[in-house]
Amino acid sequence: MIDKCPNCDGELVITSYQCKKCGTEIRGYFERDKFSRLTSEEKDFIELFLRKRGSIKDVGEELGISYPTVRNKLDKVIKSLGGKVDNEQSRLDILNMLNNGEITAEEAKELLKEVNND
Repeated sequence: MIDKCPNCDGELVITSYQCKKCGTEIRGYFERDKFSRLTSEEKDFIELFLRKRGSIKDVGEELGISYPTVRNKLDKVIKSLGGKVDNEQSRLDILNMLNNGEITAEEAKELLKEVNND
């Protein structure tokens, strides 16, 4: 779906719908839903996340990426949908993963930097 104007890069809006069967046309200003604003990559991630029934570990294995990277992708999707990520909980989760040996100190440092920049 085209969402940017090829002339000025402004946001395009839907102003009409037409029935394929009878040709009836409805005109107006129609808002797109939140999910249509996601990138293809974000939509693919959500699809995989749902197929894996929300298992961050399984998503990471499928994509060949670490648990923290999956969490970061999930946080980005949440933000793209207009949600807010609890940075304090994210910090605690990162420290717990470090404590449990799931990530290295360097990974924890990078993740904490990302959380602090939000």
